[in-house]
Amino acid sequence: MTPAPHPSAAPSAPIGRRTLLRRTGLGAGAAGAVLLAASCTREDGGGSGGSPTTAAPTPDAASFRARLHLTPAAGWVGDPQRPLVLDGVHHVYGLLHAEEPAPGATVWGHWTSTDLVTFEPQAPALTGDDVADVWSGSAVVDERGTAGLGEGTVVALATRPTDGKAELQEQYLASSPDGATFTLEPEPVLRNEEGPAARSEEEIAQASWFRDPKLQRDEERDQWVCAIGRDHRVALWTSPDLRSWERREDFAYRDAAPDLPDLGGVECPDLFTLTASDGSAHWVLGASLDGSGAGEPTAYAYWVGTWDGERFTPEDPAPRWLDRGWDWYAGVTWPSPEDPEHVRLGIGWMNNWAYAREGSATADSDGYDGQYSVVREVRLQRDEDGSLTLVSTPVPALAAAASATRTLGDQEVDGEADLGDLGPAFTLEMDLAWEDASAVGLVVLGSEDAARGTRITIGGGALTVDRSGSAATDGTLGEGDPFAGLTAASAPVDEAARSAHLHVVVDTQSVEVFLDDGRTVISLGAHPAEGEQQVRLLAEGGTAQVTGMVLRSH
Repeated sequence: MTPAPHPSAAPSAPIGRRTLLRRTGLGAGAAGAVLLAASCTREDGGGSGGSPTTAAPTPDAASFRARLHLTPAAGWVGDPQRPLVLDGVHHVYGLLHAEEPAPGATVWGHWTSTDLVTFEPQAPALTGDDVADVWSGSAVVDERGTAGLGEGTVVALATRPTDGKAELQEQYLASSPDGATFTLEPEPVLRNEEGPAARSEEEIAQASWFRDPKLQRDEERDQWVCAIGRDHRVALWTSPDLRSWERREDFAYRDAAPDLPDLGGVECPDLFTLTASDGSAHWVLGASLDGSGAGEPTAYAYWVGTWDGERFTPEDPAPRWLDRGWDWYAGVTWPSPEDPEHVRLGIGWMNNWAYAREGSATADSDGYDGQYSVVREVRLQRDEDGSLTLVSTPVPALAAAASATRTLGDQEVDGEADLGDLGPAFTLEMDLAWEDASAVGLVVLGSEDAARGTRITIGGGALTVDRSGSAATDGTLGEGDPFAGLTAASAPVDEAARSAHLHVVVDTQSVEVFLDDGRTVISLGAHPAEGEQQVRLLAEGGTAQVTGMVLRSH
């Protein structure tokens, strides 16, 4: 994304995305009335609670509400906030506002879940005031009471624009006894050092990118670490008490790799420790970056390295990508309660700032806009060449929640083979083997006449997901090019490979593709027309053997 100017700056001032958010007048009282929906499991597409506070859906319009994904009952949903696990319950937070379709003043929406597949809507957990709303941040359980609020208090840092000024993005402390309702303190605890003195366009632009604090406990040094997104870098701070902060060395990704293309400013940084498959422990720094201008994803990039209390040092200065699609942005991870040392859980915003402000099919049909990805298990794998790779797969509970599971017969495919209408939401796993085919895969969300659909192919040394055949046809996503040119996403794979395991998650408005146990992942939003639910197997330029097909319907 090319950052747009703040209204108070000259048109060329490149500052952050949230400076564009329209104030909607949503105060704490109005926000408290907004409830969020669970992942939709009802046939009528309704959520489990809340009433739309946006324009009502079009009468008699077919519902496009996602069935496998977390969606708001109404309004527009943005960045997820890192969830917490309290007494076995996952508390999931996300930026929410009540107007459609363009984003405006936000609160922290709140869901709870015990299985990470179904989610119960709760009242908003954190709201702003008449001066400024609340933006992204993160919460931790302060087990030792370091912030002076008592042992076990849930403490959050969230970005707010002090006095409503974009160049005064600062970090505010909020606390909660149970993760359900936070009390926001009136003064920032981590101030923007550059903001008060910013005068020139460049100074204002730099000061206006200081957001999305991510907290991590550094037990070795008995301190807290905070990662903050800046323009082309991550600012790192440490604190003994979540209140007094000392700046450490920034991690500037282009300083680490001067030949790296410009991937834009850093949003929603992630910082955590994880033990790899070989038993070695590592620090991981993640960041949401916009690589669209350089032929790279707009998604979650990461570096594996070390943290010495002063600086983060990557083992490889080039970033890797947890997802190589256009629609896994603002991703957050948190420790798995069952195995926190080796497994983290992850969820991302299935949207992109290239078109997030445009209308969507669900705005008209169901009165909401935006969804989160299915929750994933994330592991750190040591590869044969010695490198370390984050791999991710859907949580096992997603398969267990299927309404029906059946095994499909093995097939030899030469050209296309029709699997028929598999329904609006399903997962499909299969093993592919080929010798002479130039590309193998399948089409999902297809039309009966085979003219439309999203193509998933392996060939030419790449996994490619092309959603151009599932673009909206009514102009709701912009004139001419509904996906702003981002119709296909590709990820490199071994060109010599002649077999693959494919796991596809298909919902009414999205496709998530996991190749070879999540070593390569592509996530994309899609906007099929009503009834486009056909699936076809593909083998181009030769034949493919398709075995082990398991269909799980939802």
